[in-house]
Amino acid sequence: MTKILIAYASYGSGHKSVAEYVEDYFKEHSNHFEIKIIDVMDYGNIFAKLNKKIFDLNFKFQNSISTTIGYEISDNKLVTAPYKEIVKSFMKSKLKDDILEYNPDIMISTHFFPGIAMGLINHKYGTKTKIITILTDYASHSMWLKNNKREDAYIVSNDIVKNELIDYGIPENKIYPYGIPLSSKFKKFDDKEKIKQKYEVNNNKLTCLFFGGGSLGSSFSYNYFKQLLKQELDINIIFVSGKNTKLENKCKNYIELNDIKNVKILGFTKDISNLLNISDFVITKPGGLSVTEALEMKTPMVLIPGNGGQENHNARFITKNRFGINTHYPYTFAKKVKKLVNNPEIIQSMKNNLNNYQENTSVEKLLKLVLKMEKEL
Repeated sequence: MTKILIAYASYGSGHKSVAEYVEDYFKEHSNHFEIKIIDVMDYGNIFAKLNKKIFDLNFKFQNSISTTIGYEISDNKLVTAPYKEIVKSFMKSKLKDDILEYNPDIMISTHFFPGIAMGLINHKYGTKTKIITILTDYASHSMWLKNNKREDAYIVSNDIVKNELIDYGIPENKIYPYGIPLSSKFKKFDDKEKIKQKYEVNNNKLTCLFFGGGSLGSSFSYNYFKQLLKQELDINIIFVSGKNTKLENKCKNYIELNDIKNVKILGFTKDISNLLNISDFVITKPGGLSVTEALEMKTPMVLIPGNGGQENHNARFITKNRFGINTHYPYTFAKKVKKLVNNPEIIQSMKNNLNNYQENTSVEKLLKLVLKMEKEL
């Protein structure tokens, strides 16, 4: 039985979600794989845990400036070279022992870290694990590519990123522009009218879905939420606060205090495809997975600032293809949303552009690639 190790690093929610989507699909469509999924951050030392804590705080409060600076500094060959030394420190942890004990035939990594670690293990201990790394954004980064000589395949979002990797020097036959994997169940949504009733949506108005910042939620998005409500737009607004209960309560208190009736506040939800399906446009930060979900559902996007760095590239991809608009400050954001609402032809134009974007079949193609690799073992 072929052993597959799916590995991620829990920086934000996207890497984990993609790993779980791959795991679910493989288990559903193949019965001859032995599959194990791990978060490499579970093996981190105190410095790794501190680094993750800082990331989570940046994410929660959307400190995009510090994240962007860190991103730009790290996207440099001279800086990324010492990063292998950090990975080597993990080789002294239980991570190395667990990987060697499991001895996977194929690793599928949704973060650059596991791929680098597996490459070092193969090199040092003579294991023959094939490595597939999934880039979970709409641009490349040196950290993802540092291990390229020990990687067997890169899954990227589109041909633009593929060409970036070719320019970097990675052989074209290692690069597969399949898209970022989504759950095979993502587009299996319920009856539209029932969902509208569930979320108390008025059929005579436009519906705006507002993601407050991934599964963790973002307190930073509260300022954008308030400015949007101050426009007093005659639309349905569904605000998703994620797991940030403080943000959820602040938003609920605000609408109660101001007697606002057209807003529905939700906490963490897995009902994403249904919510996107009933929405005319979505407000979101440009995280790789959030963008992919909106692209798949053909939902126009209004982008608010995210964590900078890679997400800036994701935002450029959306605006360049006219799938949405980018905003930077709460007041101007609210004015741009008002313009959209008052000019529905702009929303329709975005939808027309989105309808030309290819359907996401990444996870199906990934399985076929793994089956092909399996024959070469």
